[in-house]
Amino acid sequence: MIVIVIVIANGTRSRSPKSRNDVPDPESLTRWGADHRSNAMWTKRAAAFARAVAIAGAAAACTPSDPGAPDPSLVAVKLGMAPRDVRERFVPGAEGSWQTTVGSAADDTAIEWVGKPGSRVEKATFEFHLGMLVAVRETSHTMNGGAGAEHVSATPKTVTLTRPNGAQTEVTILSRDCPTHHVEAENLAKLARP
Repeated sequence: MIVIVIVIANGTRSRSPKSRNDVPDPESLTRWGADHRSNAMWTKRAAAFARAVAIAGAAAACTPSDPGAPDPSLVAVKLGMAPRDVRERFVPGAEGSWQTTVGSAADDTAIEWVGKPGSRVEKATFEFHLGMLVAVRETSHTMNGGAGAEHVSATPKTVTLTRPNGAQTEVTILSRDCPTHHVEAENLAKLARP
């Protein structure tokens, strides 16, 4: 949900008399009137702009999501993070448990989050190489009934695969720079549509 707050400051300066004995000159009254009308016009324009932005935001929120858009639970998780940062920023939206696995090579570690029954995110695995996040694999329950096709997007540094699988969606995000995942990432990148 997008929330936009617009603050409109009324900058009307009063050029009216300060006391009953002060007599304003006609020029200052004319300027006060011009400033007042100008500020009122800008206030109306700002209010119209705020309404237009609110309508556009509501329309965007009601449209179907982009199949390549990141899963809401993964929005704050970025490749290159440390395990502690991933645990802090991963937002599954339900309770679950964490488990850490050390790979055969001392520099490979994985942490896995498993959701309790009924949670939207069923399972998420975060793979680390030399203490940096290089791969994310998440399985979540699909809100649209598993409709849609497999989607692959690639950048020079990452590859993201979103695959509907029945009532679930599988999301895989891989670093193309990691030697452990390089072959898998490049094979997925070949499937990306330009």
